[in-house]
Amino acid sequence: MRFFSIIALMLPTLALAGPAEDLVARLDQLRVLSGHFEQTVIGEGGERARDSAGTLEVARGNRFYWHTERPYEQLAVSDGATVWVYDPDLEQVVVRPLSDDLGETPALLFGGDPSAVTRAFSVSEQDRQGERVTYRLRPKAGDPLFDTLDVTFNGETPSAMRLEDALGQKTLIDFRDLTINGEPTPGRFKFQPPEGTDIIRQQ
Repeated sequence: MRFFSIIALMLPTLALAGPAEDLVARLDQLRVLSGHFEQTVIGEGGERARDSAGTLEVARGNRFYWHTERPYEQLAVSDGATVWVYDPDLEQVVVRPLSDDLGETPALLFGGDPSAVTRAFSVSEQDRQGERVTYRLRPKAGDPLFDTLDVTFNGETPSAMRLEDALGQKTLIDFRDLTINGEPTPGRFKFQPPEGTDIIRQQ
């Protein structure tokens, strides 16, 4: 009888865990995330506007490395305080302070403070099929860069992100071959511009 009494006491607590708490709990387990991505941009009229692919690494402390390898190379790196966006074809790097606004930098969803998610977004469960669950995030702040952000987990591993802006443009990101909570690659979250690179600083 005592065992069943304990279970009965737990049930109300479990019932209170909504989509936001569920998402935060999943994000709280992620310390380092690395692998590959494939990204598709779909225009307002539904036309496939652009495809790209590359590698990524994200770590707690607002650190990320996002290397688009094709069709054109571009690199975005953050050490948690500064962002470098490097375009080797233009031999140009834009350097600016990192905004901790999740609405401006969705990559921080995996590398930022998980508890900040509920302050920045309204969270609902969009779909659930077995171990695959999709959460829909809507920014609370005014004038966001996107209207909705869907993030899908397969078990404890992120598998996709979908962003849609106010004009109907969609960005679809699928994650491939992800490694969870491995050791960060040494020096990954710092960037030293190659000699001769044009440096543009923004505030």
